[in-house]
Formats: sequence, C-alpha cells, structure tokens
Amino acid sequence: MYDIIIGRSEKDKLKYGTEGAIFLGKHYVKMGQMTSLSNKVYMDVTRSHVVFVCGKRGSGKCLAGDSLITLNDGSEMPISELENNKEGIFGLNDDFKIKDFEKTDFFKREVGSVLRIKLRSGREVKLTAEHPLLTINGWKPTKDLTIGSRIATPRKIECFGREKMNHNEINILAYLIAEGHTKKPALFSNYEDELVRELRNCLSCLHPSIELTEMKRGCFKINSRSIKRNVLSYKINRDEKGKFSKGSSITHEKTAIREFLEQYGLYGLSALEKFVPDKIFKLDKEGISLFLNRLFSCDGSIYRPQKDKRYWEISYSSSSPRLAKQVQSLLLRFGIISRLRDKKVKFKGRVFDSFEVVLDGQNVIEFIRQIGFFGIKKEKQKRALKDMEELKRNTNVDTIPKEIWNSYRPKNWAEIGKKMEYKTPKSLRSSIAYSPSRQKLLQIAIADNNERLKLLAESDVFWDEIVLIEKMEGNFTVYDISVPNAHNFVANNIIVHNSYTMGVIAEGVSDLPEEVKQNIAVIMLDTMGIYWTMKYANDKENDILKAWGLEGKALDIKIYTPIGYYKQYKEEGIPTDKPFSIKPSELDASDWCMTFEIDINSPEGVLIERVVDELKDKKEEFDIQDIIDVVMNDERSEQKTKDAIENRFIATKHWGLFSKEGTEFSDLVKGGQVTVLDVGCYATIPGTQGLRALVIGLVAEKLFVQRMVSRKNEEVKSIKETTHFVGEKTGSKQDEPLVWLVVDEAHEFLPNDGVTVATHPLVIILREGRQPGISLILASQQPGKIHTDVMTQSDIVIAHRITAKMDIEALGMLMQSYMREGLDKQLNVLPRSKGSAIIFDDTNERMYPMMVRPRFTWHGGEAPSAMHKEKKVFDF
Repeated sequence: MYDIIIGRSEKDKLKYGTEGAIFLGKHYVKMGQMTSLSNKVYMDVTRSHVVFVCGKRGSGKCLAGDSLITLNDGSEMPISELENNKEGIFGLNDDFKIKDFEKTDFFKREVGSVLRIKLRSGREVKLTAEHPLLTINGWKPTKDLTIGSRIATPRKIECFGREKMNHNEINILAYLIAEGHTKKPALFSNYEDELVRELRNCLSCLHPSIELTEMKRGCFKINSRSIKRNVLSYKINRDEKGKFSKGSSITHEKTAIREFLEQYGLYGLSALEKFVPDKIFKLDKEGISLFLNRLFSCDGSIYRPQKDKRYWEISYSSSSPRLAKQVQSLLLRFGIISRLRDKKVKFKGRVFDSFEVVLDGQNVIEFIRQIGFFGIKKEKQKRALKDMEELKRNTNVDTIPKEIWNSYRPKNWAEIGKKMEYKTPKSLRSSIAYSPSRQKLLQIAIADNNERLKLLAESDVFWDEIVLIEKMEGNFTVYDISVPNAHNFVANNIIVHNSYTMGVIAEGVSDLPEEVKQNIAVIMLDTMGIYWTMKYANDKENDILKAWGLEGKALDIKIYTPIGYYKQYKEEGIPTDKPFSIKPSELDASDWCMTFEIDINSPEGVLIERVVDELKDKKEEFDIQDIIDVVMNDERSEQKTKDAIENRFIATKHWGLFSKEGTEFSDLVKGGQVTVLDVGCYATIPGTQGLRALVIGLVAEKLFVQRMVSRKNEEVKSIKETTHFVGEKTGSKQDEPLVWLVVDEAHEFLPNDGVTVATHPLVIILREGRQPGISLILASQQPGKIHTDVMTQSDIVIAHRITAKMDIEALGMLMQSYMREGLDKQLNVLPRSKGSAIIFDDTNERMYPMMVRPRFTWHGGEAPSAMHKEKKVFDF
C-alpha cells in the first residue's frame, strides 16, 4: 500500500520518500456501499506552502439532546432535532449583546457521562465535562467550575415571532392551561367574575355551541349544546349483499372545545403534563404579552413578602415543571429575569411537587409595564408599581462578578469618586471587595471614559451562580452545532461555547527527526487561547490513538503571553513560558488608527500621525506615556481632540501589550521550536478585535522582512541551494529556519470585505512569502468571508464539511480540471465523522477524501484535570 504525500512533487517523492513530511491521516476508499480507511496521508513541510483549512474540524464539546435552543422564529427546539432545521439561533456577539446568528454544521456522538449544572435562577443544562461556559475570567471547561462559580446567561433574548393569533384563542389557551381541566369533561376553576365572564365570551366566539356552565361556586363545566350528554352515534356497516357485518363500528362526534385542545396537543393532559404550545412561542410581542397576562392573572400572585410594605414580588405556580420552565423562558424575551424554585405543597392531606417562577426588584416593574395583570390583581399592580418605583434597593443578585477588579481598576479612585459625587471620593476604592452592580459599574465607566467597561455594564449578560454540579453516568447521545460568527449559542437560556487540524500539523512538525526539525520553526498566533493545552498528553483518547498506532504525549512548546498578563498567569498556575511585548515605536500612525478604529483623516487621526512622526524623528525608543505627553503638549489640536486621544492611549496601558524594550523577534523564531503567541486574553473583550489583528500584522511583517534578508544570505552562500531543508541528508543546521505561520479564524483578520491592520502583511506573505521560505496556514469556518487571495494562492486546501452556499461557492474558486465532480457533492458524501475532510493537492493536481488523525496532545478547549485555572479574557 503506497503513501500519499501532499504538496510534494513526484521527483521529491522518489528522492526523499516520507522524510520531512508529517502524518496527517488516512485516505477514505469506497468499496460498494462501504467506506473504509486505507493509505496513509502525509504533507510536505520542507518546502514553502500556503495551506487553507476550512470548515468545522469537529470537537468533543457537546450538550444533552434535550437542551432547548431558541430559534429566530420564536420557537424552541431540542438540539437533537436541529440537523435539518434552517432557522437561525441566538448567541453573544463581541459587544456582549444577544443577537441571532446563522448555524452551520450539526454533530452528535455517544458518551458515558455528562454533568448536570443547575443555577441559582433555576436554569439547568446537561453537557460534557469539557464543554466551556463563559465566566468573567473567560471560557472555562465545565469540569473546572465549582459551586459558587458565576457564568454568563442571557438577561434578555428579544425574540418575538411573526405569527399572529386570534386574541380569543390566546385567552382560552391561557385560562385552560392555568386553571383548566383538559380531560373529559373539560372544566375551569376560578372565583373571579371578570375572568369567568371573559372566558365565556371567548368560548362563544370560538364556537357558538360552547357554553360555560357553573357546577358549583368557582367551578365551571365547558359544554357543547350540539352534543347530547352520554349519547353516541352508531354506524352499522353492511356488506355487498346488504347484510349487517359482524363487527359494527362506533363513532363519537367530538366537541368543539376538544377539537381545539387537540389542535394544540393539550387534550387529556394532567396538571403535571401541561405545557405552552409551540404556536405561542412564535407569536409577536403583543400575543405573548397577552398570553402571559392571562396566565398570571389566574395562577399568578402579586404580594408583599417582607416587612417593608413598599416591596413587592410576583410569582407563578404550576405542578408542571415543563410549563414553569417555559414561562421563565418567555419572560426572558421581555428582559424579565426570574428564578425557578421547586417546593412541596400539601393538598387534602397529600404532598405534591410544585414549581414557582418568582420575580423581584426591577423585574416586578418590568412585568407590570410590559405584561401586567387582568381582573382583581390589576388593581394591586397599581399600588405595587407606585411603591417599587419609589423604592431604592441595592441589588445583590444582578451584579458583575467581583473578579472584574482583577482586570480593571481606575488610575485614580479619588478622581472617579469625585466625579461620582462621593462625599469621601477615596472611599470608592472599597468597591473592590464587592461585586459591583451594573449601574455602579456604568457610572464608573462613564466617569473614567472607558468604553469597554461601559459595554460590559450595559451588556445582555446576567451572571448567574452555579448551585449544583452533578455527574450523571450512563449512555448519552450528545450534540453540538457550529456557529461561525459567534462561536457560542444559547441553550436552555445559558450561553455555551462551540480547533483541531492545525494542531495536528504543529504536532507533526514537532515530531520530525531532529536533523529536519532543527531547520523549521512554527509560530502559532493563538487568538482564542487554546493551544497551551499542547503541553499535555491526550490521555482521554488512548483507545482511539492506539487504533491509529499512536500514543498520547506532550510537546515542549514555548508559550508567550502579553507582558501585562505574564506575572498573573504564573501566580495562578496558567501555562506560560515567557512574556511578550511590542515596542510602540514599531507602529506607525495608520496602525494606531486602525487599532483604535479612527479615521486617519479625522482631527484625531491627524493628531496621532503628527505625534508619532515627531517621536520617530528623534530616532529613540519611546513608550505609551511618551506618546501621551506629546499629545497633551500639541498646540495645534483642540483640547477635546487631545483628551479623546489621551484616553485611547491610557486604555492601551491596561492592555498589557506594549513596552519600550519589546520582545526580540529572534526569540520567537527558532529552529525546532513551536512558539505559541497567546493573545486569547483579548478574545472576548469588547472592542479589541483590532488589537489581535495588530499583533498578527506586526509578527507577519517582521517575519517577511527577516526571511527576505535571510534568503539573500542563503543564496550568497550557495546559488544552488533551495529552500528544501532536508538537503542531501547532511543534517546541517541552517542559520535561519524555514517558518510556518499559523493563524486561526483568519477571516477576522483577512476579510473579503474591508481591511484590518493584519490584512496587508498577510496578503504580502500570501503572494510573495514562499520564495523567502515562509509557509502560511490559515483556518476559517467561513471561507466565503475570507480574502480572495487565500483561494487563489493556496496550494494545499483541507476542506472539512461546510454547508453554507456562499462558503461552497467561495471554495469552488479552487476547483480545477482534475476535480471531476462538484465540490458540494464531494463534501456531501464525506462520512459524518470527526476529522473527515477533502484535501486538495495542487502540486499533483489531485484531491483525496480523508480522515485527519487524532491529536496526541490535549485538544484546545479542554483542560487537563490538573489545570483548575483558566485565563481571564476581560481587560479594561
């Protein structure tokens, strides 16, 4: 059986075989209806290549099948049923707002255990131990969280459908779900004349034959005059000769109310089985508001729970856990946060489970304003609204976790306290001992002119507290979906997270023989903070690795962390080897303007350009404070312009990225070394996407300049020498190694529409980087949104499953004559297994369906059990 070597010419295959090539996976071969793995697939790494990895690589992070996903049509659907559903879902964007996003791929697998997480609000989710949840310190695997940990959940999901429904029918559903008996006979129990009168009118409008008859005080029977009580309609069948058949059939005419209840799946249900029909979830805002109004007017309560007679709460009780959770979910669409609690109630000497949805504080006010009550409770809500609006209460629930103070503190507490009109301004410093309320954090953000802190204070995130973590053993089918634009989605009203092939390539380089490896350097620009796990062996997949003839092992990678985070990571036991920093003198005015998202021709942009040019003319190194000093001394700009730019540069001090000394580039690029430049600490900070692009752009620019100089020196030494570092098997070490530059989520930094600080340097490497010995690996789940040069310059493409039409069309640009069938067809016949892909080899004009091998280091997104700390991603 021959080996397939991607990116290597036939001449080099004969000369070197698989030496200097890394093991990627195995070729799929189809025999009849069976697909099996056969030939080994290798990839050349000793010549320069542009490798594009696109599509969903697969992961081990999954949710239980009953996890409910809110769709953008308003409906809620278990994740297990989403495979063929085309509706969008909801997730958290970079500005901490819950928005709708397109979902792409769908995955499922079997596991032996899951973790059940319950929050103080009563929300629950079951997921695999490695599935990340968002904390104020970043995404953390569920198994690393503890009771008391606070995670991000939506404070509102503004998802209202486009459907409308007759108000009479909405009222009937609400009344009968709340206090109706939907078995035979249909009953309704309530003592309020206004509610009974409205239900009677609604039933009459539904069908003139329906009447509401009082059986006893507060108990009513729903009759239909067209159906006589206890009378059945018989139908006698005759055979062809006119004789009666032995088995006569009996039919029963249904009442209008039964047909109505059956239409929504409610007929015959006990109180424990009741639920909100799907159609209610798809209604517009007015329809859902009316439904909740009538529901709470029956089974809801509005009351004073404390000695303070001005404080009110609202609650809704049901013996159906499904119904209670649905009510909690519908309230969230109005930005109303509730807590769900279960309790025991006694009735006629028996004890029953009851589920109560409770609203307090500002949520009471929002409920009254947006939903309200009908009937007797409508009068009570007027008093409650007046009292609650006059009452000033300090919240101890809707707060930002106090760990925020580890990422942000004002330069001068007293100055901020003075702006906030504190009697003793310095006392504001005591805030670091507590979790700040959203309002307080907003006031601090405004006083400190900190836009990113303001985004967090005004975010759509409610930081809920874990109260239970339970391990469940058994056989579970778990699911995951790909959300390319957000990398997270809302499941059971909790925000959950959603990278692999590039890790396989980096592992392969590190595993090469020393005489080859010493002439290759790898720089991984880690934008999500996931590749530090390569320091640990993949012990969780020993059986899979064994089947491939591999074993788990750790790699001696070097991790560089921004200098402002290095000490903190060391203290917290987070893997890092050396600090990394950038000299401010290495940035020109356009770099700063793009990072700050400022038009270079604006007054602010003109000031930045003048200041940077002035400092560069002195030909001395300078730091951020030097920039600020020159800005404030500028006599040609207005004060408000200088203040705006001063605040921008003050903010950069908190980024922990710049220093006058900077990191020597030669430390990052060393033969035989895999360097991970971890900028994942900026991954979810609002407004710092430009900062990550800045780091990528500067590294790419320096790399190109260095390799151009080195290449000239190499040609001077030997005109016959190529960039093939296997050479004549002499084992000699080159002065400067060939470099592989790795960038994940590349469409964010090299977009098809618009530019970033990284665009120009990356395009230069795409077009001209191979000659001086630079290889580039770019990965994206959205090939339709990446720069077209990626398509035209890539000589190796690894395409995992993609489904979006624009992504398939974009990838179709790569199709050559050697591709006999359409790309979409090739992708569709791929086995639905983790790691399945089509690899395009432009060197040999071939393409192969394959499975990427399992990683032998720990896959990013999970942390080894010894690692109980996670990196912070909020910085202000």
